[in-house]
Amino acid sequence: MFVNELECVWNFLCRGLGIILVICVMQSAVFAADEIAPEDWEKNKLNGDATAIAAGKAHWKNIGCYACHGRKAEGGVGPSLSDDIWIYKPTDKMVYNAIARGRSGTNMVGWSKDLTPRQIWELVAFIRSLYIGDPEKIIW
Repeated sequence: MFVNELECVWNFLCRGLGIILVICVMQSAVFAADEIAPEDWEKNKLNGDATAIAAGKAHWKNIGCYACHGRKAEGGVGPSLSDDIWIYKPTDKMVYNAIARGRSGTNMVGWSKDLTPRQIWELVAFIRSLYIGDPEKIIW
C-alpha cells in the first residue's frame, strides 16, 4: 500500500512540475515577443522616459541637430520638429527613419553609422518632449 501512495505522490509532483514548466515556457515566449529589436519598433517605447529624453538631448547637442533645427527644435535651416506642421505623417517610425537614413534632396544626412538604433530612439523621445503643437494632433 505504501508503494502505491508513493507512486501517486510521484505522479502528482511530475504533473505539477510539467504544468509549471509549460507555464514558464509560455511566459518566456510572451517576454521574448515584447523584446523586439529597437530598429524594428513601430512606436517609440522610450517616449516619456526621462532618462531616454536626457540621453536624446545629449545626442541632439553632440551631433549638432540644433545647427539646422534650432536649440528647441523650433526650426531654422531645417524644419521645426516641435510643432504640428509636418510634410510627412510624423509617426515615430517616420522620424526614426529620417534620422537614421536622412532625407534625399535636403541637407538632412543619415545618422545610422554614428548612432545605435536605441540612441536614435532616444533622440526621437527628446524631440517628442519638445512638442508645443496641438495635443489633439498627436499621433504617436
